Amino acid sequence: MNTRTKAGIGIAAAVVAVVAIGLGTYAAFTDSAGGPSGTAAAGTLDLTLDNNASKVLFNQNNLAPGFSTEVDVSVRNVGSIDGTLSSAFTVSGADGQCTDPERALEALTGGGCAPGGNLQDQMTVQVLDGPGVTAGNAVPLKTFVATGLPTTTLAAGASGTYKLLVALPAAADNRVQGDAITLGSTFTLNQKT
Repeated sequence: MNTRTKAGIGIAAAVVAVVAIGLGTYAAFTDSAGGPSGTAAAGTLDLTLDNNASKVLFNQNNLAPGFSTEVDVSVRNVGSIDGTLSSAFTVSGADGQCTDPERALEALTGGGCAPGGNLQDQMTVQVLDGPGVTAGNAVPLKTFVATGLPTTTLAAGASGTYKLLVALPAAADNRVQGDAITLGSTFTLNQKT
């Protein structure tokens, strides 16, 4: 082996040794710190309804002109965030018995009585008090069902009571004889935006 080759091998060996020593002893300053942290919990929106007969708005048989009853429906937001309260009502009717006075007053072609009845046309509802309510005049049940109660805010933990006066006014006529209705309601509490 010649001297140049030996010198080249020696230089290469020295470079490899220096690189290996440098890699083994390489170090740099470092530091780390914990960043801010937090927790999150979703709020609740929980509507409860209470009324004087636990889920029954009212039940009444043998209605006659001049009948009225006050109905209370209590609403409560037992959740932790504010909500917007709305309501929807339904009514369906039927003519359960077609009496002679009813038949004569309705005067339908071919006789008989209106199959859907007329009670929902002549009954009235008056909103006396409640959350977001300004007391108003009595309106036909069908109108009340179409408009419902006013939409209002129900704050977290808040409650209120709707007072309704349901009536068959003294001016009701024979078209309501034998009629029956079914009234339903749904109250909805949505997150206030």
